[in-house]
Amino acid sequence: MSENEDMGQPLFSPSSVFWRVNRELASGLAGPRAVLMQIAHPLIAAGVAEHSRFREHRFARLYRTSLAAAAITFGSRDFALRAVESINRIHRRVHGALRSQVGVFPPGTPYDANDPELKLWVLSTITDSTLLVYDLFISPLSDDERQQYYPPAYIDFQSYMNDKLQSDVITVSDTARDIARGLFSSSIEGSLLFLVSAVGIGLLPGRLRREFGFRWSQRRRNWLWRMATVSRRVRGHLPTIVCSSPMATFSHLRALVTS
Repeated sequence: MSENEDMGQPLFSPSSVFWRVNRELASGLAGPRAVLMQIAHPLIAAGVAEHSRFREHRFARLYRTSLAAAAITFGSRDFALRAVESINRIHRRVHGALRSQVGVFPPGTPYDANDPELKLWVLSTITDSTLLVYDLFISPLSDDERQQYYPPAYIDFQSYMNDKLQSDVITVSDTARDIARGLFSSSIEGSLLFLVSAVGIGLLPGRLRREFGFRWSQRRRNWLWRMATVSRRVRGHLPTIVCSSPMATFSHLRALVTS
C-alpha cells in the first residue's frame, strides 16, 4: 500500500472493539457525563470558564468533543491527524492561573489545556463514560473486549480512574457549579440540554453528582435503569446500520471500496 493510500485509511479497523463501541449512536449518551466529569477537575473548570462562551454556546463543547472523537475514530488517517492538530492548536490558547484556592490547588496554580495530565483526565472521562453507556444501553463487554478497547492495560486504567475519583484532585469547584448552572439554566436551550444530558447526569459518580447539586431521586434512578433495559432489548433486534454513526458507516464502506 502506498503512503497516500495508507493516509486514506482510518486509524482504527472497522473490525476492532474500539470501532464497534464508538460507532453506536447510543454511545453519544456518554458525552454529557464525560464533560461534567472533566470540569470536576478545578483546573479544567477554570480553563472552560475563562476561555469559552459556554452560556451563549451551550452545545458547543459536546458538539466539538463528539465531532473530534468521530473524526479521529472513523475518519481517514490524514483527517484524524489534522483533527488532532486542530485540537492542539485551540488548546495552545487556553492557559492561565487559578485566582483562588480550589481544593488542593492554591491560588496562582497554573493551568494549560495541553498539560498531559489534564489531557489524560479528559480522555479518561470519555473512555470511562463510553464503556459505561455501552454496557448499560447496548451490551455488556467482556474483560477481554475491554482490554482490546483500551490496549495499554485496562486494569491500569481502572486503577487510575478509581484513584482520581477518590482523591481531592477531582473536586467540584464553585466555578464548575457555575458552569453547570449556566449550561442548564431555566431557558429553552438550558432545559433542552438538561433533557439530553439526563442519562449522563444520572450515571455520574454519586459524589460528583451531589457536589454539582443535581437532585436524583429514586424515581429517576428507576427511570434510568428501565431506559437502559429497554435499550439493550431493542438494540438486540435492530440491524447495525440503523444504530451506527453515519460517519462510521461511510468510512467503513469507503475502506471496503478502496481496499
